[in-house]
Amino acid sequence: MNKKELLERLKQLDSDMALLDNSEDLYTCVIVGGSALVLMDKIYRSTHDIDSIASSEKILPLLDAYGINMNVKAYLTNFPEDYQDRVIPVDIDTAKVKFFTVSTEDLIVSKLCAGRDKDTEDIEGKEVTEHLDWDLLDRLINDVCYGMLNEFDENLLRMRYKDYKERFQ
Repeated sequence: MNKKELLERLKQLDSDMALLDNSEDLYTCVIVGGSALVLMDKIYRSTHDIDSIASSEKILPLLDAYGINMNVKAYLTNFPEDYQDRVIPVDIDTAKVKFFTVSTEDLIVSKLCAGRDKDTEDIEGKEVTEHLDWDLLDRLINDVCYGMLNEFDENLLRMRYKDYKERFQ
């Protein structure tokens, strides 16, 4: 899906939620991964899915129906504990569901933890690297390493980050 298709899917989910729930309640969904980078105009490739790390309980059945993957909670250790302090609203007009992405810095940490080729490619573009808060990124790397990863994964993340920082800072 490209950005337009992602936004259309999110709008349709919101519309369906409005049909199911006529209360004043609002719901949230925090998007991560490649789809978050597409929504933030940081990458321009298509993505095959939408991953969410957190959402309101009441919208879970709709997320499943729209193919929004909640299984990324297994990778919660790849995100700093306080990632919700830095969520960014998705620029989309909705009535019931407010969509957010995690920050670019939080996405970099998670993608460095994952270490897959496509994750590395996602965070190497100029749109990602030119406006980073390197002090924040340093802190987030340390936060994830401190007590959240085993020693092997911590060392691997620190090596990947050192290389990333040398190339892009």
